Amino acid sequence: MKNRTGFTFIELMIVMVIAGLVYAIAARPVRGAFVAAARRAATREVTSYLFRARAIGVQQSRRAWVVRAGNTLKIIVDSAGTKVQIGTIIDLNARYGATLSATPKDSIEFDPRGFVVLPASTPKIIVTHPPAVDTLCVTGLGRITVRGC
Repeated sequence: MKNRTGFTFIELMIVMVIAGLVYAIAARPVRGAFVAAARRAATREVTSYLFRARAIGVQQSRRAWVVRAGNTLKIIVDSAGTKVQIGTIIDLNARYGATLSATPKDSIEFDPRGFVVLPASTPKIIVTHPPAVDTLCVTGLGRITVRGC
């Protein structure tokens, strides 16, 4: 009888079953962690755009807006009565897979002192990346809070 090297079919099947079980146990938590990280990154990006618009308005002593159009954000500044876009438009769906909505309007306006020009209710930008949602609220003093509104 010759010495044969290699694995038997049964040994290969046992390894495949064990690998399948490990994947089934670990896949959902790992995917959930990636989704949560993407939502948090999108929320931080929206927050930084709000702070940037406020800072630009204060530095230039002009009105500034963060404008949401679909899943994109852009910063607009008043330049002698003409609205001018500053920087680039960011698409949060393309970058993070997140969707945006806003209430009560699709824009948040900062006056030259950095205060928010408040409409009837507190401006909110809602970042959705299923299964969770983050809500950013902007108070009249330009304070931005997440989930606490």
